[in-house]
Amino acid sequence: MSKRKLLKGGSVNSVTLEPEVAITVIGLLSAASDSEGISSIEEYALSEFLGRVGLFENYSEEDFEELTEKAVSLIEEEEPEDLIAQSIESLPNRGYREAAYITAILVVGIDEEVPESEQDYISELQEALNISDERAQELIDGVFGEQEEEEE
Repeated sequence: MSKRKLLKGGSVNSVTLEPEVAITVIGLLSAASDSEGISSIEEYALSEFLGRVGLFENYSEEDFEELTEKAVSLIEEEEPEDLIAQSIESLPNRGYREAAYITAILVVGIDEEVPESEQDYISELQEALNISDERAQELIDGVFGEQEEEEE
């Protein structure tokens, strides 16, 4: 997805998504950004991360399944670029935007392979979410530094 596509307003309907749905949509579309679909590892990483986010702390397994079904339904109905733009616009503040960014970098980086196309996607998403390079690096270090500690 090019920057123009991530940021285009085009045919995005003006319906605001619930922030939980918006973050899940961004996570799922980020997992699919490698054109290989969503792997079971990426799906697991997404659900594990979301379970740690305060916004989702009271979600049951059934709630996560319902949330995922809603997000997948939207993905099947809308163009990915339009849906990402709509999702970004639905995030009410910096905390939600950062949670969406962390979700994206986690699912993209979980397989430890981040080809140039995925790097470009993450850079475009960072810009679209209005996250500075410095803050993005802090978030990346926080996510992947934490994972390295868990592996040791």
